Amino acid sequence: MVSQSVIDAFLVAAAENGMTVHGPFAPAEAARVVAERAVALAGRRRIAMPVTDPLIERLGLRDEVAWAGGELLAANDVDWRAEIGQAGAGVTGARAGIAATGTLLLPCGPGRPRGTHIIPPAHVCAVRADDLVATIEDAVRLQSSDRHPSNMSWVSGPSRTADLEMRQTIGVHGPKTVDVIVIS
Repeated sequence: MVSQSVIDAFLVAAAENGMTVHGPFAPAEAARVVAERAVALAGRRRIAMPVTDPLIERLGLRDEVAWAGGELLAANDVDWRAEIGQAGAGVTGARAGIAATGTLLLPCGPGRPRGTHIIPPAHVCAVRADDLVATIEDAVRLQSSDRHPSNMSWVSGPSRTADLEMRQTIGVHGPKTVDVIVIS
């Protein structure tokens, strides 16, 4: 079980990175919040969701999003690559969250495409409080105990760049918003 100080530190660091943090919530409430945020942020557009994300499966997020009025774009859809650019939000589960940096670890690979969290203008991510760790080293140790994915994204907030006239711009190369829902 993770300490309350690690949870609190993660919530503060994620918020400082520009993420909107929610929770911790019990699993059923967390699933409802994920679905409501995804539907609201997507507007009338579809919601991209991976098909092999264990946390999404455990929470029943496909059904929750449908019940909340959202239309899914699943990662195994034949037209996924052609349509991902039209998705209004991407929903993922995180393998871990790092309290020291407010960073989410997102395994990517077959059925869990990276585009789910980097192409839509909004990213909604669920993470279990028990998967929050204090440091980057703890996150690497945790991930090394799992089967290695083909890619691991480290997300520390909305996309940002200062390439244009040295002014920070949000959402140029990825999502403009990142909502994190912590599950107790």
